[in-house]
Amino acid sequence: MTSSAGWDLTIYLGAARQWRRRSLVTEIVLRALEGKLRGASVRCGIAGFGDAGTVRRESVLPVVQHLPAEIVLVEDLVVLQAFVTRLDRMQGVLLATLQPVEVVDNPAGAGRDSQA
Repeated sequence: MTSSAGWDLTIYLGAARQWRRRSLVTEIVLRALEGKLRGASVRCGIAGFGDAGTVRRESVLPVVQHLPAEIVLVEDLVVLQAFVTRLDRMQGVLLATLQPVEVVDNPAGAGRDSQA
């Protein structure tokens, strides 16, 4: 197992936000793929709030358009900074954070099927 320095870019947005008639989440993930980033993960929340101060949460009949989503990318700083400049033109991104992380290559269990 080895580790190295990396950077984490987390993009916060509404799960149902659109960009040119396509899901904004999908658009950002596709741009990450086209930019040859290492990978992208999308997490959709069941509750959250933003600038408006209104708590949105999943109920029996979920209203997905109000739920939060996060897109997480881990890559080198220069690559992520260039990626962020491409996001500046896209409306709908609520917040993006960039922070250093330790990247662990080949963590225990990676690449193996295991039962929990």
